[in-house]
Amino acid sequence: MPRGGERLGAWFDHATADAAASFFPTYLRHTEGEWYGKPFELPEWQEKIVRTIFGWKRADGTRLIRQVYLEVPRKNGKTSWAAGIAILALLGDGEFGGQAYSMAVNKDQAKLVFDKAGTMVGLNDKLADKITVFKTSLYCAELTASFKPLSSTAGAKHGFSPSFAIADELHEWPDGTLHDVVHKGAAARRQPLEILITTAGQPGVSYGWELHELAEQIITENVEDPTFYPIIFAADPDDDWQDPATWRKANPNFGVSVKEDFLRTEALRAVGKSAKIGDFKRYHLNIWNDQVTGGLPMTQWDSIPIRPVTLESLAGRPCWGGLDLSSTTDLTAFALMSPWKEGRGWDFWCRCWIPLAALKERERRDRVDFQRWIDEGWIVGTEGDVTDYDNVRNQISGRQGHNSGAGRPIIDLVDLREVALDRWNATQISSQLQSDGVNVVEFGQGYASMSAPTKEFERLIKGSLINHGGNPVLRWMAGCTVLKTDGHDNYKPVKPDRRTSTKRIDGIVAGIMALGVGMAAQGITSDSTSIYDEPSIWVPENVVDEASAVKKEDAVSDQGASGPRYRPSIYDADSV
Repeated sequence: MPRGGERLGAWFDHATADAAASFFPTYLRHTEGEWYGKPFELPEWQEKIVRTIFGWKRADGTRLIRQVYLEVPRKNGKTSWAAGIAILALLGDGEFGGQAYSMAVNKDQAKLVFDKAGTMVGLNDKLADKITVFKTSLYCAELTASFKPLSSTAGAKHGFSPSFAIADELHEWPDGTLHDVVHKGAAARRQPLEILITTAGQPGVSYGWELHELAEQIITENVEDPTFYPIIFAADPDDDWQDPATWRKANPNFGVSVKEDFLRTEALRAVGKSAKIGDFKRYHLNIWNDQVTGGLPMTQWDSIPIRPVTLESLAGRPCWGGLDLSSTTDLTAFALMSPWKEGRGWDFWCRCWIPLAALKERERRDRVDFQRWIDEGWIVGTEGDVTDYDNVRNQISGRQGHNSGAGRPIIDLVDLREVALDRWNATQISSQLQSDGVNVVEFGQGYASMSAPTKEFERLIKGSLINHGGNPVLRWMAGCTVLKTDGHDNYKPVKPDRRTSTKRIDGIVAGIMALGVGMAAQGITSDSTSIYDEPSIWVPENVVDEASAVKKEDAVSDQGASGPRYRPSIYDADSV
């Protein structure tokens, strides 16, 4: 019994479980490959799931389980299984006026399960007598019930009354808006059922990750919900990804639809290639991961002890800034780096801006819930279809810009020494910030400028010497970052070569730029071991105590009466 089922008077209906399991080989046929036309004999793992879903009942005889979360690697037969479940629910539930849907992030994905179900109907005369297959609907006239693909925006779906729904490849969904509309629409149904299916994706991103975390909480018994049935097939992150025993562990259909020879070939092709290793772990071992090689060390990033990093906690402390301006699709990011009092580390603060026009389209394209981050204060939304640089300027310097509503400008809160800025296409805001009293330092985006701070940034992460404050936007961007080399031991952060339109690294670039000017101002190189212990380095007395702010007058500073001194930077030109 699912934990907590006794509260709903749960009992197991063996007759219904038997009927549901036998429906597959009796009425369904495989639709392709070596099994085409053969009875759909459920493998043990799929039969167990079917019997659990349909066997457990509430005291009133309706289904106990209303949501099923299935996370399984590719090629384990989930599409065929889901199509079979859809036909079973459409007919077996006997729901008059039933509405069943196959949901996905795009039209083609939504039609995969739908098309598979239509083919299955055509392979069995008894099913074909009950169900008419149309281009966009499977229709049962006897019940006036239908099964349709669904992928358009959720706003047009209010008023639906689904009795059954399948959501596919949730790791590609930017948010749960569509699912939420369909789920709420099922409130009037007697025993609605939702099948939520995905392979692993990138941690911290997508609606799939939210459901993955909920599933893990229920599996580990930290959360009790007998109506939510979680199933996860996966290897452990520390397992040897090249070991066939690991492949078998993660793939319940190993040796059947998942061929060992295929995985062996894919593993050999992935050796030494960061993107392919990440893809192999994600799609064939079901391990949620960022790129594990060729990118930033995300395991270490996630293990860094988190202390809040706010402008108030940085008040009075010396900070170096980096401003990365957006292109047409990227975000604008402003980062601050401030050295610790103890140790050789830095506090890393970042604010991002995004245009509000076409925000939903951006969320769909990037598969990220930007609105949630705006609501939580990690990102600032600006009106229009391009970032309002007056808003950015005002939040940094508070001079002659639009009212940002963000409180005191940054320059009045922290001891802002320098701001690194790539002046390409940024002449106006650079001049404006300098006229506002901000020391702007030109910082190129080539290897000469970026290599040393990039190496230092990576070293700080590995040593838990950078406090990112648990910023989820930075976490997402760090996972998108790849370190590119020129072949001469020089590195810089770039987007991955593939699917670059869905990756954003602006906050990380801004942080590395800020670190670069901070290192240059203090004479730090990437292999320094004691520079942070030098007495000339400004450190607040209470950097560890985030509850109080350091007053500027209490700090040892080289700021004179005429304002901050300009320090020439070695990063003024890429030719250096």
